[in-house]
Amino acid sequence: MTGAIQRPTRPLSDAIVSSADRMIYTVYGLNLRSDLPVPGVPAPLGTPSDVTFTVEPFTSILDSPASAEALWYQSEWSDDRTGDPGVTIHRSVEDGAFRIRYSDGVEFLIDADGRQIRGRTPSPASLADLASYLTGPVLGFILRLRGIIALHASAVDVQGKAILLVGNACSGKSTTAAALAMRGFKVIAEDVAALAPDGDGFLVRRGCAEIALRPDAVAAMYGSSDALPAFSPTWNKRRLDLLDMEAFSPGPVPVGAVYMLTNTEGIPSAPCIAPLSPRDAMLELLANVYGNRLFHDDLKLRELDAVHRIAASVPVRVAMTGAERRFIGRFCDMLLEDLS
Repeated sequence: MTGAIQRPTRPLSDAIVSSADRMIYTVYGLNLRSDLPVPGVPAPLGTPSDVTFTVEPFTSILDSPASAEALWYQSEWSDDRTGDPGVTIHRSVEDGAFRIRYSDGVEFLIDADGRQIRGRTPSPASLADLASYLTGPVLGFILRLRGIIALHASAVDVQGKAILLVGNACSGKSTTAAALAMRGFKVIAEDVAALAPDGDGFLVRRGCAEIALRPDAVAAMYGSSDALPAFSPTWNKRRLDLLDMEAFSPGPVPVGAVYMLTNTEGIPSAPCIAPLSPRDAMLELLANVYGNRLFHDDLKLRELDAVHRIAASVPVRVAMTGAERRFIGRFCDMLLEDLS
């Protein structure tokens, strides 16, 4: 499961709202009714919800599940402090519901059809603790559960086309999206780019309205790592509010091009952009389907069809950013020139 953006810290008890006051947000094309405020766009009054998120008490990390469960997924990465798997997912033998548990004790209980999410924490928590998981990997899981393909990518609207910046953590997706936002372009999605079929191609659904940036990226773009607020005292990334800077796209936007980002060091010509063969493009896209280790049997054919349609309908390039923040301006110039 991919990591997620965290939110400004606030006591959980202060953030929970009553059922009558819950807001419905539109995120990744889903209408989410939530106990907690999330960085999505409020849906119009009267909009029915696709997914409901509630917070419930969780007094002990030893609380037993309501029914027998089977281990369904376990991450390869581990918590540096405890050595425990970073995330495990169990599935109820009785009703097919899922229980996602993180190594810090935060849990999410998800019903089998992905319409109800319940968040639980083993200790007093902040708004950041639950909202960070909810708007990233948990809703990414819901997308997978519903058969919606998403890429591990940031998406930016350039002249009415969605430019997908695809890649692993630290590849430069967020930094490039933020740099383009500073140039007046609208960001459609950050980290999770949910796709909706549109004729022979796809539309990118609008995601969350903020970007998480590393302090060195903030320093390179703004002159100081303190130029943007921190998400929380325990997380060093900085928060760029797209709504505040009027850089959030109304979406959805048709996919126009894909750039597979790599920040490999030691490439003399970096930053540079090169074409990918259709075969290599499909392999790279398959490797970057969000949550691609989940639901393989159910979604394999759908994933293959999606990446084939993308590779066949729009340019797919490999973009070597050079692994240095000082290259970001030059890389953006190169990217925009390539698009033109």
